[in-house]
Amino acid sequence: MPWRTNPNQILKILVVTAVYLESVVATLPTGSLSRNKEVPTTCNTGGRHRGSRVMTLSLPTNIRRRRTQSTSMLLRAPATKASSPFSFNNLFSSFLAPSSSNIDVESLKDSIRRAAKGTQNGVQASKEKRLQIAEIVRELEIANPTRRLTSSSVLDGEWKLLFTTNDGSSAGKFGPFVGDVAQNIDLEKEEYLNIVSLGNGIFKGTLSATWDNLSSSTWKVKFKNIRLELLGFSLQEKELKAVGTWRMTYLDDDFRILYAMGGKNQEQENIYILTK
Repeated sequence: MPWRTNPNQILKILVVTAVYLESVVATLPTGSLSRNKEVPTTCNTGGRHRGSRVMTLSLPTNIRRRRTQSTSMLLRAPATKASSPFSFNNLFSSFLAPSSSNIDVESLKDSIRRAAKGTQNGVQASKEKRLQIAEIVRELEIANPTRRLTSSSVLDGEWKLLFTTNDGSSAGKFGPFVGDVAQNIDLEKEEYLNIVSLGNGIFKGTLSATWDNLSSSTWKVKFKNIRLELLGFSLQEKELKAVGTWRMTYLDDDFRILYAMGGKNQEQENIYILTK
């Protein structure tokens, strides 16, 4: 039977191509990949004649088909937030993203420092303050200058916690007290130490961990042990087997932003902003 070009055949080709590309992108090593819910869709492959075959395809819901729409609608990307996971549709919208060259990075970092001041690492931050900082962070993340966030030499060294939405021990909170939090990263040894100090070091808690590099923006963090000290004397040391996920979104010489999930908090990411 000779090939007949008609709208149904063109629609079928475009739909199958889109599904194929979506499946290829899904295999890329991204930090947090999400898949859209699928819905069944039928395409008539033989026109309106009796006995025509009907093929059922399973398509992502973000590819909506109507016979009255132009075929370009199949490739239209939905609006996404700066922290949205990578997908086939976002590949197209990225070409229209705002230019980072017009962003005043230093001004944004200063705004975050001022907003975080007096919040005790974020523990005492109000809901309004957290929303204010989150809005500034989204602008700053667009201007991220570091391509490989998880392996850049800029990571090396000591970082001090400026702000977090975690209100537990990771924020330096022990009972009614909130201490200083520092994070020492050694890329060569593939080890980091998270150190909480109270009373100018009178009391100190040190959490050690290593990591697996999952992608250019994501670590799988494997906690090894925790050690508690008083006046330099060891009080307790305990081995740990917990794991977590760090999703990094911004890194420069003196400012770092990441989102962490793990331990007791498996449903929600907490933001951590650290400075040098």
